[in-house]
Amino acid sequence: MDIITLTTDFGHSEGYVGAMKGRILDILKKYGKDAKIIDISHEIKPFNIYHGAYVLLTAIPYFPPSVHVAVIDPTVGSERKSIVIETKNGHYLVGPDNGLFTYVAERLGIKRVIKIDESKYKPSSTFHGRDVYAVVGAEILINGDYEGEELEDIVKLDSSKKRVIHIDRFGNIITNIRADEIDFDVYSNITIKIKTKDREKIVKCKFVKSYFEEKDSFICLINSEGFLEISKFMDNASKLLGVDYLDEIEIVKD
Repeated sequence: MDIITLTTDFGHSEGYVGAMKGRILDILKKYGKDAKIIDISHEIKPFNIYHGAYVLLTAIPYFPPSVHVAVIDPTVGSERKSIVIETKNGHYLVGPDNGLFTYVAERLGIKRVIKIDESKYKPSSTFHGRDVYAVVGAEILINGDYEGEELEDIVKLDSSKKRVIHIDRFGNIITNIRADEIDFDVYSNITIKIKTKDREKIVKCKFVKSYFEEKDSFICLINSEGFLEISKFMDNASKLLGVDYLDEIEIVKD
């Protein structure tokens, strides 16, 4: 059975996710098609493109070739583009071209980027998730492809500064520093400078392989997606340190 996934910041207290699913199923039924609709997450922090981008990275690469519709779209109705990305291994990513697909497209590789002609779908100005992206996702399942004007590249999240790109439900602080960018040894003591909106905080931590290896102090490690993470064993590092998304990070080897 074909698979289509949904990722949004809509939550579950409104009917928005249901409307998208209904639209997909209605279109598929007209063509005698069926598909499994899988929710990756609808608890992305409202308007937080970095959160959405990281969650997509943690899930999409582990699916067989599928259609993935993602909607974290704070500028819906503006001049921002809507796109379909065909990856090198057969996935289709559908959503706004606002950096949301930065990490997963980098991981899977881009074969083509197709601009969606929004006017074709006569959407409302506020709900492209239902009126454009759900419809395009269903069309890809029906036709096995998507055609349109090809673009050279996608909008990407800013990587010019080292910063916090995600805070998970455990309070672990994920940075955009990758494993191949660090040169310190396991069990080294590391000084981390974190620049928040109103202050700079100095944190001492130990570089470990896994969380349990240091139970008293802050730790940093390379997480399962290959990013440097700041944590506290069985505690919430982000709350203890007062850290939030996009806070700047500087790491100094002691």
